[in-house]
Amino acid sequence: MAGESLSSDSAIAGSSNQEDLSAQRDGEDSNLVLVENGHLFSLQSRPSIKKYSKDLWDRRYFILTQARAKSLRVGQDTFLGRLWIILTPIISISIYAFIFGTVLHVSKGMDNFVGFLTLGVVYFGFFTKGISSGSGLIKSSKSMIAAFAFPKAALVMSIVLRQFIDNITPALIAIIGCVLLQLDQFPHWTMIFVVPLFFLSHVFILGTSFITARVTAFVPDLKSLISVINRGLFFVSGVFFTIDRFQTNETISKIVQANPIYQFLQAVRQCVMDGQIPSFQTWAYISVWSFGLVIIGYIFFWQAEARYSSVK
Repeated sequence: MAGESLSSDSAIAGSSNQEDLSAQRDGEDSNLVLVENGHLFSLQSRPSIKKYSKDLWDRRYFILTQARAKSLRVGQDTFLGRLWIILTPIISISIYAFIFGTVLHVSKGMDNFVGFLTLGVVYFGFFTKGISSGSGLIKSSKSMIAAFAFPKAALVMSIVLRQFIDNITPALIAIIGCVLLQLDQFPHWTMIFVVPLFFLSHVFILGTSFITARVTAFVPDLKSLISVINRGLFFVSGVFFTIDRFQTNETISKIVQANPIYQFLQAVRQCVMDGQIPSFQTWAYISVWSFGLVIIGYIFFWQAEARYSSVK
């Protein structure tokens, strides 16, 4: 009898456990959400360039907000704070003026060499900083890339927009400094044309940043090469000399004149120092370079979109 009782209790308990498990499975099944395969996509996929551009446009507020949040951080952790935004270009100009003006005597025959150098050093600095900004950008942003699905071009656009904001103050300081160094002349109204030149220069920078961001993402060694290229550009962009210096060497003269950065610097100097509007040919040349680089750089960057999430 006892054995039968135990068997009966075991059967009841087993039946109860099965019912509990069945109820648990039913509860779990009720929480399941079915998703159609058509709504799933790979994080490593590359959308069409049309959809990619639309997604990028939809995130324009994110790009602007991130750029504004990270801008004007120069000297944030120092005693002088944001005063370094003004001091940095002044110190740089002073050093270059001493080296090229006093030591190397490059200033011979120039009326306002310091003003000439001021515009050259400050505005050339925008290009070198911009070209370098794309180097290693993908790798430094890999945590964000792994966490969110978004067009990676937003990273490049955000950092260039941040530089655009940061560069406004030094650009104004350079112009004011140049004007103060030639008080014998009334400030030229043509200085207003520096505004479109400033805009075009950052369009140019955006194009180069797209290219450097992609190539350094997969070949980090190219960061060193880009640094060398930046140093080389300093000597062929007319930062501290005029083209007249190469009148006896036609080849070097043509190389310097073909350099779009040289054309940018000369255009700014014409507007501020000489009171002249750059020629139509100059505007056309730098515009083709700027917008051409953006289009080529954007497509070049987009083509590797599916690979950026795998960068280590």
